[in-house]
Amino acid sequence: MIFRKKEQLEVVPIENCMGGQGTVVMEKLLYAPEEMLGKGRAYVRHTLNPGVTIGSHTHEKEMETMVILQGTAVHKINGQIQELNPGDIIAAQPGDTHEISNSGKEPLVLIAQVLYE
Repeated sequence: MIFRKKEQLEVVPIENCMGGQGTVVMEKLLYAPEEMLGKGRAYVRHTLNPGVTIGSHTHEKEMETMVILQGTAVHKINGQIQELNPGDIIAAQPGDTHEISNSGKEPLVLIAQVLYE
C-alpha cells in the first residue's frame, strides 16, 4: 500500500517546461517507475498559473493522459486545438505531439500520467 498526505508530496518547480513559458509546479503523486510497477515514468499533479504553458513535445514509445481538475486550458495535439474544462480528459498516444496552456484567470490543475508502450 502507498499512502501520502498532501503535505508529504514532493513539490518540484519546472521552469519553461518542455520549452513552455513560466513555471509549472509539479507534485509527485507516485515515484516512477518503482511505484508504477515499472510501467510508467510519471503520475503527477501539475499546477499552471495564468499564462503558464507546457511546450510542444512528442511522446515516443509512451502515452500521456491528463485529467483537468480545475481551470481552463487550450490543448493542441497534432495540430488540432481543444478547449479543456474541469472533468475533461485527453490521451496523447505514442507519436503524438502536444502542448497545453492555461487559458483562464485561475490556476489550471491537472493530473498527468505517462505510461510506457
